[in-house]
Amino acid sequence: MIAHWDEVAPDQDLGQAAGAIDVSVRRLQLAAREEAAPHIRDTEEVLYVVSGSGWSGDQSIRTEDCVVHRVPHDAETLRAGDEGLIAVVFATPAQPPPFHSGEPEPTEVLNLDAAEPSYEGEAGRWVRFARQAGAVHAGVNYGHLEPGHEGAPPHCHSADEELFVILEGDGTLELWPSPALAEESPWEEHQIRAGHVISRPPSTAISHFFRAGQAGMTFLVYGTRRANDVCYYPRSNKIYWRGLGLIARLEPVDYDDGEPED
Repeated sequence: MIAHWDEVAPDQDLGQAAGAIDVSVRRLQLAAREEAAPHIRDTEEVLYVVSGSGWSGDQSIRTEDCVVHRVPHDAETLRAGDEGLIAVVFATPAQPPPFHSGEPEPTEVLNLDAAEPSYEGEAGRWVRFARQAGAVHAGVNYGHLEPGHEGAPPHCHSADEELFVILEGDGTLELWPSPALAEESPWEEHQIRAGHVISRPPSTAISHFFRAGQAGMTFLVYGTRRANDVCYYPRSNKIYWRGLGLIARLEPVDYDDGEPED
């Protein structure tokens, strides 16, 4: 569920180390002018530049750039500039849409300064980053929470899988079991800090919730975008059917509620 990039081998997938199922995240740390071999896979890949600068193929990239490789895409070598390069690369298996020409999709680059925030205020900042850069199958959102502020309400997904990468600061991760699991799975709290990767696979029936610590917290959220996903909010007892655009409140009951007694 939780891994730290200082405790995972450089060639190991951080997402898999944290317990991810169908998504991946790797941390690349390149010295000046060093190159990383391209990955040739049927995936949509999103790269976020944590620090430094360099090139993805023939496109220059810099700190806080989001680089999106839609499917199908050419394999592009990543090359660091004179100051080196640190990046995280997210990936999810994907196929091009039916009747696609088969021609490689262009690489898109968008810097955080040029992206439109969904929220910017007292609590912090939230940017739906990769979607603005052209991602189709998954999203990478940039989040910053001011000290003591909360992230999204506690929630869990039926079909979507999420990965959280803490870039700066620290905070608290809370895990809220759904009513059917409340007796066997207690509420949990975990302290998290820069370098932690948190995996939230689908259909766990355990909701997650983040709160920033005294230093605030900056993080990336990577999530698949399944049209059939259903999201449950235990604190407010709401259900969100994203594919239908419907949010409603239901009454939880026991398994045998309303059934005749033996």
